[in-house]
Amino acid sequence: MKLFTYEAWGVPSADFFDISTTFVTSHFVSPLVLALIRAVLCVYTFTTIIVSYSWLASNTATIGLKDVNIGSYEIQQSEHAIGQSFSFFTFLTFWSLGFYFLVSSLHTFMFAFRNRTWLHDWPKILRLMHSVYYSCVTSMPFLVTIVFWGTMNSGWPAGRFEQWMNLSVHGLNSVFAIVEIVLSATKAPPFSYLSIVLLLLSAYLGLAYLTRYTQGFYVYEWMNPAHGNVSIILHVLGYAAGMITIFFLVSSTIRLRNMLARQLSQRRDTDIQEKGVKLDDASDTWSSDVSMCRPQTSRRNDGSIV
Repeated sequence: MKLFTYEAWGVPSADFFDISTTFVTSHFVSPLVLALIRAVLCVYTFTTIIVSYSWLASNTATIGLKDVNIGSYEIQQSEHAIGQSFSFFTFLTFWSLGFYFLVSSLHTFMFAFRNRTWLHDWPKILRLMHSVYYSCVTSMPFLVTIVFWGTMNSGWPAGRFEQWMNLSVHGLNSVFAIVEIVLSATKAPPFSYLSIVLLLLSAYLGLAYLTRYTQGFYVYEWMNPAHGNVSIILHVLGYAAGMITIFFLVSSTIRLRNMLARQLSQRRDTDIQEKGVKLDDASDTWSSDVSMCRPQTSRRNDGSIV
């Protein structure tokens, strides 16, 4: 298998993509229920973003942060934070979740009502992008949650808005990813996708320093060379190692989910067959073919037929 072919990146050479409809079906719920769940998560995500931006437009949020080698400090966020949010990995990931659930819910609704989806007709490059998109939204939110609650959070904020925002963008983001992993029937992503995920992380690092150059602030304090270049290198390597670990854990979870789903399906089929046999045994009908033989006639001595 050549590296620079669509087959090597999980896109079949056949014209019909996702022939088993794994992106729009679930092992546990119907396509319509799956579409509704994705739509609800999409609505909540975008509602969170809209409400947050609306609140920040006229209020100021106080966020307490720290890092493994940096003491606690506070940042003030107000209307200027709306534009700056597009430089934060946390908000970029949250926006990505919203758009993923928007697109996937539309695909799933279409499949539920028409038994076909746009995924089947898209060019191969868009099919590949959708598959990679799925891999990103089921892995990157965990990195956000682990890093924030494990190394950056310096305490529970006092304001209700800050509390809700922290739970939404640093907690529910991973819950949404878990829902997608558990409910969808997708196959485990090819390991080649890991290179794209790491490439996106590297591109974000460039975006963060571009923000420093154009807007004059460090998105995350650990990026400041004042804390030492060694600290920056260790952070980058640590996040890369964490992303690799998360990718393999998610991939293994998807494989385990599919294996359990197959076992449950086989057990269900076996139970149905056993119940069918018991029903036949308890009824007056034959469960096997019965051949009917026409009785032969005989004649009496007087010539009459009996």
